Order: sequence, then C-alpha cells, then structure tokens
Amino acid sequence: MIRKKISRIYLLIWMWLSISVTFLKADNLNTLHQINCFSMETLEDSTLWEGLAGTFFGKQENRFIMAGGSAFPGGKPWQDGIKHFSDQVFVFEQLPDGSFSKVYQGNDLPVPLAEGSYATLPGGLLCVGGLTPDGITGKSWLLAYSGSGITVTEYPSLPVPVKNSTATVIGSKVYLVGGELADGTSTDQFLVLDLSNPTKGWEKLPNFPVPVSGATLTSQQDGEEVALFSFGGRARRTAGEATIFYASVYHFRPSLNRWTQKGDIQHDKDTSVSLAMATASAVGGSHVLLYGGDTGHIFNQVEKAVREGNTAKRDSLWIHHTGFHNKILIYNTITDTWFEAGETVNPPVAVTSDVSDGKNVYIASGEIRPGVRSPLITQLYYTSQPSFGWINYLVLILYFGGMLLMGFYFMKRNENTEDFFKASGRIPWWAAGISIFATTLSAITFLSIPAKTYATDWRMLVFNICIILIVPVVIRYFLPFFTRFRLGTAYEYLEKRFNRTTRWLASALFVVFMVSRIAIVLFLPALALNAVTGFDIYLSIVVMGLVTIIYSTSGGMEAVVWGDVIQGFILVFGALAAFVLMVMGIDGGLGEFWHTSIEFHKFRTFDFRFDFTQPVFWVVLIGGVANSLITYTSDQSIVQRYMSTKDEKSTSRSIWLNGILSVPVTILFFLIGTGLFAFYKDNPASMMVTNPNIDSVFPQFIVSEMPVGFAGLLIAAIFAAAMSTLSSNINSSAAVLTSDFYQTIFPKSTFSSQLKMARWSGLLCGLLGMGMALMLATWNIASLWDQFNTFLGLLTSGMGALFILGIFFPRVGAGAALVGVITGLFLLLIIKEHTPLSFLLYGFIGVSVSILIAWLSSFLLPNKKEIKGYTWKGMQKE
Repeated sequence: MIRKKISRIYLLIWMWLSISVTFLKADNLNTLHQINCFSMETLEDSTLWEGLAGTFFGKQENRFIMAGGSAFPGGKPWQDGIKHFSDQVFVFEQLPDGSFSKVYQGNDLPVPLAEGSYATLPGGLLCVGGLTPDGITGKSWLLAYSGSGITVTEYPSLPVPVKNSTATVIGSKVYLVGGELADGTSTDQFLVLDLSNPTKGWEKLPNFPVPVSGATLTSQQDGEEVALFSFGGRARRTAGEATIFYASVYHFRPSLNRWTQKGDIQHDKDTSVSLAMATASAVGGSHVLLYGGDTGHIFNQVEKAVREGNTAKRDSLWIHHTGFHNKILIYNTITDTWFEAGETVNPPVAVTSDVSDGKNVYIASGEIRPGVRSPLITQLYYTSQPSFGWINYLVLILYFGGMLLMGFYFMKRNENTEDFFKASGRIPWWAAGISIFATTLSAITFLSIPAKTYATDWRMLVFNICIILIVPVVIRYFLPFFTRFRLGTAYEYLEKRFNRTTRWLASALFVVFMVSRIAIVLFLPALALNAVTGFDIYLSIVVMGLVTIIYSTSGGMEAVVWGDVIQGFILVFGALAAFVLMVMGIDGGLGEFWHTSIEFHKFRTFDFRFDFTQPVFWVVLIGGVANSLITYTSDQSIVQRYMSTKDEKSTSRSIWLNGILSVPVTILFFLIGTGLFAFYKDNPASMMVTNPNIDSVFPQFIVSEMPVGFAGLLIAAIFAAAMSTLSSNINSSAAVLTSDFYQTIFPKSTFSSQLKMARWSGLLCGLLGMGMALMLATWNIASLWDQFNTFLGLLTSGMGALFILGIFFPRVGAGAALVGVITGLFLLLIIKEHTPLSFLLYGFIGVSVSILIAWLSSFLLPNKKEIKGYTWKGMQKE
C-alpha cells in the first residue's frame, strides 16, 4: 500500500515536471543592441569623412584612443587612387547618452601606419608593426593620453616586420600571432612580450599550428584559466599561390604552453564559415563576439584576375563587391559552440579594430568593400531580462517566513547557554548528521561545484568526498575529547592541554574567520543571483542576513539544527529536480547527455600524473583528507554539533550519516555540472552572454529554464545553502565569544547574563558579517577580500595542527606549539607567493610543517604542564 502511494507521488511529480517544461518562461535572455557612437563625417578634415581601415584602437581608463589607419581620399583602387596612411591619433570620451565626444586630435604617430596589431595596456594603447608608405615595419609604440596630449614611448621591435598580425593581453603579457611578410606570405610566429621586463623583447613561443595573417586573437576564460583563442585568418604559403581562408579556431592555455584545435567557426551546428580580418571580443565570463570579416570568396576571384592580368575583371569585382560577412556570431569558450546573434545594422566591415570591457564591444571604422571605408564607431552590448514571476517570489516569501517562525518557536525552550548552544542534548543523531552536512554545503559550494564541473570535469570529486575516509579517525581519536570533558567549545580543550593564551588566540582567529566567512557566504551568492535574476544585491544580502540572524539568535542551536534539516531537504530535492529538467531539455535526453559527457571527457575523475600544480589524483586525495580532517576536528561550527546529541554513540552515528550523505549528494552536484555542459552544448543560445563569471551558470539555468514554482524553490535552495552555513557561523561565533571569553573573564556570571551575551554576540557577529558583505557589494573589492580570506584560510591549518599536537604529542607544550603554527603559516605564505603549487595542498603542508617544527621545538621548549587525561596516550591509561 505504501509502495503504491510512493509510486503515485513519483508519477505525479514526473508528470508535473513534464508538463511544466512546456510552460518554461520565454525570457529574452540575449538582446543585442547596436548603437553608432561617432561618425567621422563630423570631423573638420574632409579627407577623413569616409573613415579609415586598419586603425589601432584601445582604451585608457575611461577614454578611447584610435590611431593610424588607411583610406583612398584621392580616388578608389580601380581609379588608380593611392592608399593614404594616417599618422593621426584621436581621443574620445563616451557621454552619458552613449555618444562619443572627441577630446583630442593630433599627428602623433611616429610614422603613418595601418594594419598592425594592437593591445590595450593599463598605460595606453600599444601599436605593433603594420604597413607604412615605405613598406612593412616591425616597430612598436605605446600611445598614452596625458590629458593635454599624446605621449609616445617606443617598445621593443618585432623579430621580423609583419602586417595584419593579431595581439591580445593576459595579465602582464602581450601575445602576438602570425602576420604577413614583405613577400606576401604568412608566418606561423607566436611571440610574447613580458611587460614586467620589456627589455627582454619579444620572445618566441611554440609556433602557431599554421601560417596565418588576418586572424583575430582574444583572451577569455576557458573554465580553468584565462586562455588565448584565435579565430580564422588567411595565408599565402608561397608567393603567387592562392590565399587560403581558415574557419579554424585554436586554443592556447599558458599553463600547458601548447595549442589545441577546437571546432570551426560556425553559423549553426552544421555550417562552417571561413573568416579573415574580423574582430573577436571577449564578452561576459565565457563568450566571444565575432564581428565582420571577409569569407574570401571574392578575394580569391580578385587574386585570380590579377594573376591572369585581367584588370577589367579585377576592377569589376571591386566595384560590384557584395560586402563582407554580416552575421554576428557568439562563441562559448567552454562548450565550444556557436550561435548566430543577428546581423550588423551597418554595412559589415573587415580590416577593422575593436576594444571590449567585457560588457560593451566597440568597433572602429573599417572597410565596407575594397577601397571603401566606414566612418562609424559602433557600440554593441547585450541586455538580459529574465522574468522571475510572482509565484516564485511567493515561494521565497513562504520559505523566509517559515524560517522566522521556527526561530520564534524554539526561542521559549532556551533557558541557559547549555540550551542555546547545545540544545541540552535534545538533538536526534540523524538531525545532527543532516545539520553537519547542510553546514558544510554552503551556497558557495551549491554554486561552485556545478560551475566547476560544467567548466572542467570530475577530478575534484575525490577532494569533496574525502570526509568518508576520515570519519573513523574523527570518531576514534578526536570525538572522545569533545564529548567526555563536557567542553563549552572546542577551544576550551586547548586551554586544558596548553594554556589560556593558546585558547584565546585560536578563539579570536576563529571569530575573525567566521565573520569574514559570513560576509563571503552572503556576498558571493547575492552577486551570482544579481547577475542572472536582477535581484538587488543589497536586498539579497540584507534579507538573507537578517532572517538568519533573527532565527539563529532567537531559537539557538535547536533552531539552527532543525533549520539545517529543512534546508538540507530543500537542497537535495531542488538539485534532483534541476538535474531531471536539464536532461529533459537536451535533444536526445539521457542518451545524448551520456554521449556528450563521454565525448568531451566530462566524467574524467582520475588523473595520475605527478603534477602537483594541478588537481591530479594525488593532490585531491592528500588535500581532501587534510582539509576534511582540519574541518571536522577544529571548526567550532562542526564540533558544536558533536556536543548537541545525548551521548557519544549518537554523535558517532551523526558523523557517519554526514559522511554517507556527502558522497551521493556530492555526486549529484557533479552530475548537475555535467548536465549543464550537455544542456548548453545542445542549446548554446539559451545561455546569457552577459554572465560575468562561470559561477552564475547554475542560477541562470534555474531562472531561465525551470518551471514556475520550481525556480522559486531552487533559488530558495541557494538561500537555504547560504543560511544553513550562516546560522552555524553565527551560533558558533556566539558560543566562542560567550564561553571562551565572557565566561572565563566573568566566571561568576549568571545563566541569564550568559544567555543575553550569547544572543547579543550572535547579533553582533551577524551584523558585522552583513556589513562587510554590503561593503564588498559597494566598493567591489572582492579581489582584495579573496586575498584576506586566503590568508585566514591558511591559518586554519595551524588550528588543525594545534589539536593534533595536543592529542598525540605529549612532549609539545604551548610555546613549541605556537612556534610550529607560526612557522607553518610563514612557510605557506612563501609557497603561495613563490611557487605554482596547488592551493589544495596548503592544508596538508600547513599541518605537517606545524607539527614537525613544534615537535623539534619541544626539545628546546619541553612541556612542563600536567596534562594527564588530555592526550590520547593519557586517555587510554584511564
């Protein structure tokens, strides 16, 4: 009977999902706008009215610099007109209405120049090589606008002069590909200029796979790092030979130092298109916009006419040229797929130049057809307007309301700090286990695991399931010390084993770490949701923060644990629903999902190379075990759960349950990431081009592809993941401030005052974290904040080492332990700054070095404190 009911429920859910897919929101995810910002017809010099081709174009702070270029002001090529090269430099500012205002114009180029490569640097526009009235040059210059004029700085020359090369920047390095030599043939050179040491000049890298000129090179995230992508191009291998036009795309990852070929440039899944002299601009976090270019059809006919000496046919082809490629194409660097974004509103151009700030692409002038220029500077940008809908908002309101009511319900059961922090042992073992699981699965994890797997593969799986390996170790060797001594916090053990200074130092570091983690756990999900839903980032932070603060500080540990249980179920159910829907959205369903995943090696889990800079098997295994051990033995937000059950046996069960749950749920989230790859591989136009980073991919799928109601549930799941971590951080911070500081400083304080302190300290930590999150959102200092949290993260290995030293090394006292931890921290900082070693190993190295140095130091600073019963050896004797 029960089985029948369960089967009916599953059938109803499946039918709802199937029907709902047909009612998915038809949101306008990718709306392309094309605006003409400036026309050279407004210039005083009439010889420039038609425009220029082959200009150098870039951006210096909020100003645009355009230099050089060529035109035929005195007559077209078929009229025996002579190509004129410009030495002029223009500086523009963009006004609030989007139009450009010319703020400077001058003849500042050292020589009239066109058809070189260019790169935007922090200090100005770098112009490299090109064509002059006297032939091809290899010289390079940096053009910088000072506010009143242009400063020209000569940079190292190319090893061989070329025109129509292509260049881009990654970090402090300028990369350059190909180019046309003086004899008309193309080169396969691939060069790099290190801006931190430009005196070394252009250095050779592994040759480009084919000789090429007129390709277009850009840098964009490839899922693992910022890489180079080269599109199309053309080549004449020997003088007099017909020019070959390429449709190929090549990818260069600096860490691997090699080129790989991707799929061809495509209009759709089946039609490749060859293009040269186009522009490729990075947009969002993983897309490239391809604009204009020449397919070569008429170019090759002109070449043939020239070889045959048929001037009339050549001129006819020039005069009646039908124009260049008018389709705007979008490339996804992760799925290696294309979709057509529309057509150019202006006559399409080739031999043009571009600059992108990640959101806006600017195209400067160019050639409409041979000898004819465009006078326009055009801006292209995308807008996305997903609709969330009132039903989804209702689901969120019900969720937040339920969390608040739960906090008020448990508020009346808290009579002292034992109730507030440990629920007086009333928590069932299974609830404690789910709570531990939900606490470790933060919103960052909820977003980052699918995003990472979407972008790469399953190599990080082992790292995320290592908890199952250390469960027996935690239960056997660490748990007795947290349960048998009835400790207020984990750090109380450090006072009993070492001294109060060690306890207070660990406690203070933990509180700082928790407050900063509260800020990050609030900020990053709010940022991701803002990118794809339009949710106000400040409102998201405030609502998440206030609701969590209220229910965790009013209801105490019971509200936190039971909130985690509810949130855990929402997380898992929502994730299952999302995976089912994304597989249903793939043409071919589960079979195609499997085929795509296998073809692109998305299930690769084990990499047995001995490369400790990458997430190979040895790195993820060692790092995963070390980090899990640190978390489950020294993090008060986890250890606090150990103290909330009735006895040690129940706690053991809860730890096992958490470990067992972690494996299938982690696999589920990896499947979601792989499902996202297969879905967007099959539906490339469904992904928002404006996604600022890969972490937004799962929220974007939720909002744009999930049925009404389910989208609200999944967004609630992201909030739930954040709030389960936040509530634990707030409650554990309050426990540390109350037990480790307040009760030790005021040992005679009453239960009532301790409970007030607990609530006020939780409120303070929550508000501080929320305030820091709002600062991050206002000042956009996430990169600095990442560095700060990396530093704090390095400290966690030292805290883990303190517990291992205390339990297993009786001869190590407080002095030796602190020497070991501080030395380990400094060594980790050196490793981080001066080696490419994977950060996944930091925990292992920090713990190992801290223990080794502490043990060696103990021979000079031996332990003199009576520690009977507070070490593993001492406990075994009792």
